[in-house]
Amino acid sequence: MKSMGMFHGAVGNIDLGPMHSCPQPEHLIERQAELVKGMNNVWYEYVPESYDPSKKYPLIVQLHGGGMDGMRWTKMTAWHLLAEEKGLIVIYPNSPGYQTWALGERDVQFLYDLIQTVCNQYSIDRSRIYMQGMSNGDQMTLAFSLKHPEILAAAGFATGPTAAYLFEDGEKPAGALPVIQMRGEKDVLGGAPGSEPTADIYELRYSMNDLNKEIWEEPNGLTPLPVLTVKGKDNFLFYKGEKADLVYWEVRDMGHREPPDEAQTFWERMYSGWINENGKHINTGVDCPLTGDDNAYVLSLGSGIIYKKDRIVSMGGDENAIVRYFAPMGGGGFGSFGLDEMLETGALFAPAEFFAAAFGAVVEHFNAGTRVKVTFDDGKVAVFYAGSTMVHWEEGYRSMKKPSVQLCGKFYIPVGEFCGDLMDLCVSEADDCMLISSRQSQLGRYTARTMRKLLGGQKRPPEPKN
Repeated sequence: MKSMGMFHGAVGNIDLGPMHSCPQPEHLIERQAELVKGMNNVWYEYVPESYDPSKKYPLIVQLHGGGMDGMRWTKMTAWHLLAEEKGLIVIYPNSPGYQTWALGERDVQFLYDLIQTVCNQYSIDRSRIYMQGMSNGDQMTLAFSLKHPEILAAAGFATGPTAAYLFEDGEKPAGALPVIQMRGEKDVLGGAPGSEPTADIYELRYSMNDLNKEIWEEPNGLTPLPVLTVKGKDNFLFYKGEKADLVYWEVRDMGHREPPDEAQTFWERMYSGWINENGKHINTGVDCPLTGDDNAYVLSLGSGIIYKKDRIVSMGGDENAIVRYFAPMGGGGFGSFGLDEMLETGALFAPAEFFAAAFGAVVEHFNAGTRVKVTFDDGKVAVFYAGSTMVHWEEGYRSMKKPSVQLCGKFYIPVGEFCGDLMDLCVSEADDCMLISSRQSQLGRYTARTMRKLLGGQKRPPEPKN
């Protein structure tokens, strides 16, 4: 008989969920005390082996999510690993309520008293106390931060934005506070039981993300335009503040989880540089500042402007010079197999002036506007032809997946195909926004939503289901 090879062992099933955790710390200390009257409160401490009481140590207060406790949460973060590397003390309290933070005055006071207790027990640098939580712990971190920003040097939030109905009437932060907010792109919510399903499954969670970000705009004095940095799956929007900064961190394709590298990212992007001196928050310089991507550009359907790093640039000023979506009118391909052949699918097209706005190229129109020449600052030249996928590029004729289009006096180019296939740039799309970057980048939906609002763009309505 003929050999069947090894294919039978190449495909299998494995539970990847538990592999999302971190190594559990080996030297935890359990503490118990009556901090809430009539209650035996429990928390866990991680103290680095190098601890020297003659030195001052930053304190990390890590709050577990709903249905968890401090002990089980220790293996969900890498803070104990950073504690040894950076010289930190980390505490993991159990919520006073059974596996749940109640968000009210009792729990706020418990955390306040716990911080004082730990500061009295160890040599803590009171100018460097940081609190963060995941999900229900995210909500509890916000509840504490709203009341006591003067205690913290910065706060971190992960995958648990607080719903509007949980805020007290007129509730706002008592003062400025540097914050970093991590959100999973696919961390979505359903509606209330019995409610009609929403057409956009992302809308409910994303509107909560908006609210939790916007409450810091006034107290922190945030700039309206963020600095954009996208590295692989990680999307960062950095908002500079007059009094304190805000970092929004979206992880592409992640759901309701806390990424194992969250501690590292929170530390290097926020905690490493912020201190609190007598209630005034001071940035001493973070380890890895978010300076933005110099060679990255965002377009949005229906918009005539693009986003470059931290500013908006026009593609010509004409109200008709906007990004458009062109879809084929019907079949006509060789065969009818439903394979989404390249000329049988739609795409985003931008005016040729996109290249001037993004790259500083010189754009020239010839032959009654049916031919466009684009000269880049490095001397490379591209010539596009209306109604053709052909482009003359780098001393030869090349083909794009979609043709250039001349319509109503405008010349449109499938910029994603050209930039990706011929310029060797990374092209990523989400909800009718496109990111073109010189490095591998994956645009997240919420980052696209934020960019779309800033660019005044639009999103196509969902296609009706059969």
